[in-house]
Amino acid sequence: DVSMKGAPACGRCFMLVARYAPQVVSPKGTYHRECYEAWYFGRFGRRPRLVPSGPGDRHRWEARDLAA
Repeated sequence: DVSMKGAPACGRCFMLVARYAPQVVSPKGTYHRECYEAWYFGRFGRRPRLVPSGPGDRHRWEARDLAA
């Protein structure tokens, strides 16, 4: 069993974001990548540009405009 203690809740679906699940980190919170992409596409009509968060974090992404 994997402990989910301390895991952040997704800002869109409010479910816990697993440690190694694909996720988008923003100043407003942490989101499942699928939730963030669905919200972004619904709002702007295109997929978001995401960049890797940093070395060693293959599962974390940042929105391009927030990472700059």
